[in-house]
Amino acid sequence: MVHAPCHDETFTATRGGGAFLDGTRLAVSTKSDLADALIATGFSYLPDERAAAAGVLARVLPNVRDIRRAGAASLDIAWTAAGRFDGYYEVPTHHWDWAAGVVIVREAGAVVSELSPVGPSGPGLVAAGPNLHGALRTLVAG
Repeated sequence: MVHAPCHDETFTATRGGGAFLDGTRLAVSTKSDLADALIATGFSYLPDERAAAAGVLARVLPNVRDIRRAGAASLDIAWTAAGRFDGYYEVPTHHWDWAAGVVIVREAGAVVSELSPVGPSGPGLVAAGPNLHGALRTLVAG
């Protein structure tokens, strides 16, 4: 479960049971072209990790429609599950930042993969619909 109190929304999922927003079934975006994709991301609080993330962002930004940041990885991922974002990536992340969101976005039809860690925070993460995941992962992984 991911709850967004400012929006009064609750995203839920169980493995094999689907993903839902306040009881309505979720499905990820079906977009396949990065140039049309709205991508969510986030940034570490550690300076060296933020610098690495800035390098990734410099590669990503010219190749996508735009970038957004909701303020919490769990919410970015839940909004990807709802199709509000076409994909999500973050380098690096902590597992607790995305554990619940990953179940939700997978149950909504996304492909999720980890990226190599760039610092002590943990691995990166890419989540997107099956039509977009490979291209986003390739772009982010550089």
